[in-house]
Amino acid sequence: MKIEICFSPSLLDLYQHQDAVVVVTDVFRATTTICTAFANGAQSIIPVATEQEALSYKSLGYLVGAEQSTERSSFADFGNSPAEYSVEKVNGKSLVIKTTNGTKAIKGAAQCHCLLIGAFVNLQALANRILDIGKDVLIVCSGADGRICLEDSLFAGALTSTLLAEEGVEAASDGARLAVALWHQANRNFSAFLMQSEHALRLVRHGFRNDLNYCLRKSILGVVPELQGDKLIVKK
Repeated sequence: MKIEICFSPSLLDLYQHQDAVVVVTDVFRATTTICTAFANGAQSIIPVATEQEALSYKSLGYLVGAEQSTERSSFADFGNSPAEYSVEKVNGKSLVIKTTNGTKAIKGAAQCHCLLIGAFVNLQALANRILDIGKDVLIVCSGADGRICLEDSLFAGALTSTLLAEEGVEAASDGARLAVALWHQANRNFSAFLMQSEHALRLVRHGFRNDLNYCLRKSILGVVPELQGDKLIVKK
C-alpha cells in the first residue's frame, strides 16, 4: 500500500486517484463536524459545493448546514460547528452540508475507488478502515481557498504515520515524507502547535475556541463516513 498526499484540492489533477482510497480532511471544521453528526445518529449527509445547491435542498425540506468564512449562512439550520449537530437534532435525519472548503474538496475528489472522511476525532477508526480495504491511499487536504493549511497537512502526517506502522505500507512521495516529518515534530503537543495556525486564530477571533479544542481530540469517534453516490453514509 502506497500513500500520497495532495496538500490542496487545486493540485488534485496532478494525482492519479481513480483506483485509490481517497481520504478528504478539513480538520477545522467540516470533516470533524461530519464525523460528529454521524456519531450522533445522522442517517446520511449530502455534501454540496454551493449555497444555491444548499438552498435547493432546503426548499425540499432537508435540514441544511451551511457556512461561509466561519459563520452560519442565514437560511441554514446549522453552521459548521460540531457542537450544533447534537443527538437531539440529527439522530435518524438526512442532512445537507455546505462549507467553505471541505465539501468542495469532497465533490472534487469523488471519482475514486472509495472516498472516506477523516479528522483527528476518527483517526484510528479511519486507519483501520483503510487497512481493511488495502488499496493505495491519497489524502486530500481541503486547505483554505486553494492554499495549503497547517492543520490538514498535520493530520495527513498523523494518518500517514499511523499507517506506516503496519507492514507493507510505504510513503510514495516526498509530500508524504514531509507530512510525516511535520507530525513527528509537532505530535508531543500538536494542539498547541496548531493553535498558531491561521485558521485556528481566525476561529478564536470569531468565538469558536471550544470547537478548536474538540477538533484536536484524537480517536474519540468510531465512525468512518464514506461517499456512496451523492451522499455520505456510515456502513454498518
